[in-house]
Amino acid sequence: MLSNLINRRVLREVLLFVFIGLVILTLIPFGSVTPFPFAFAAIAMFALAIISALIFGEPEQSRWVFSIALLVLVVVTGWTFVQTIDLPSDWLANPAWRAARDLAGVQYAAISVEPADTLASILWVALPFVTFLTGLLLCDNDQRARKLLAALGLSAGVIAVFGLLQFSMFPKILIVIEKHAYLDSLTAVFVNRNTAATFLGVGTLLMLTLVRDISRSLSHYPAGEPGRNTLFVRSWIYILLLCACFTALMLSRSRAGIFATFVAALIYVPWLVVNWNGSTRRLKPTPKWRSVLKLLSAAGLVVVLPAVFAGQAILRAQERSLADDDRFCILPGIWRAISDHWLTGTGLGTFRTVFSAYRDPACGIFGIFDRAHNFYLEGFLGLGIVFPVAALLVFTVLARVFRRGLADRRRLRHYVLLGIAATVLVALHAAVDFSLQIPGFAVFFSAFLSAVVTISLGRSQKETDRQYS
Repeated sequence: MLSNLINRRVLREVLLFVFIGLVILTLIPFGSVTPFPFAFAAIAMFALAIISALIFGEPEQSRWVFSIALLVLVVVTGWTFVQTIDLPSDWLANPAWRAARDLAGVQYAAISVEPADTLASILWVALPFVTFLTGLLLCDNDQRARKLLAALGLSAGVIAVFGLLQFSMFPKILIVIEKHAYLDSLTAVFVNRNTAATFLGVGTLLMLTLVRDISRSLSHYPAGEPGRNTLFVRSWIYILLLCACFTALMLSRSRAGIFATFVAALIYVPWLVVNWNGSTRRLKPTPKWRSVLKLLSAAGLVVVLPAVFAGQAILRAQERSLADDDRFCILPGIWRAISDHWLTGTGLGTFRTVFSAYRDPACGIFGIFDRAHNFYLEGFLGLGIVFPVAALLVFTVLARVFRRGLADRRRLRHYVLLGIAATVLVALHAAVDFSLQIPGFAVFFSAFLSAVVTISLGRSQKETDRQYS
């Protein structure tokens, strides 16, 4: 029995290593927006999820989250499939099919105006959910969850270093191909600067957490004790990677991405500074005035740093006001499309087809909007009322998870705050851009959420916290 337990533990570690590698591989080829990398990522992740589920079963600590996520996946993908079905009557079918039948004799009627595109979109929706479920299966304790977060943070740091080198030496090259857009902005391994900014913002928060943890570990090693030099070198590597993530974020010139990171940092950094040593047992209580001073200093630092280093993004905001931004000009047209199809939607993946009929001529003739630049509105238009219900359920579950984590965790409470800050960052940026619709970033963030959910729902026994802190 002991040998079986050891074998399962080793197997879980191996599968976690494969999972981490797969998440990183999904990021590298332009965020897997092209068909072949996306197909490979989807097939590999689905296979890993099935293997993990068959071997380990449902996770114990996060079982209820696992069940709700699986339910949302089934409902959303099931409804997306229903949108493609040929309906016997025109009651739920999109009116476009009636016009097609009258004009061209088309004998088909479905909710989706592009059934093939909607059917293909099922995988794009399912992949992040499957990644999250697989992460919950493999990260069954604090140690593995922290290992996953460390790998994600280090990968973000390495990608940031790569982006800085490429942007400084070969600004017209994107990985190995010629760069045609965003020539004045750092995009790292992504096609657009906005996705890069969301990724680098989360990466900055992750690397800040790793710097905090290793500095605390370093303080436990007296001078001259074996292992201190190794930790010292690692701490400087982490600091350099943190600086690389922050610098790359500033060079992305993404106004919304930098602002969302600023809001997330205001949530996370002051608390992290006040509780930098993470100790729950003090010989002498810290004076209240000192904690308040630390809090104000940290908040001031968060305000000053973007003001000093985000000059290019600020310049973009000054040169082009929000009123001149095409993304905001098209919002009324998107709302009109939603109001016409709020119940059933027009089919996932059909925004480009549907929106052309609602586009305001005053927005100009330049540019083709194949995305809404708003994750929530595009989801509502595509899925109908199912989307806001599913989104509200997801945010409610995360809020409950983080609330429990704040109440139960002590030494690892900063990971709960990290999850809250990163979720705020991504949720804010999703209101003006489409980072969550890029498979590479969606997989990365889903893996991140699986780790912080595991920690938030973990047991708060002192022995567990002491062992993994």
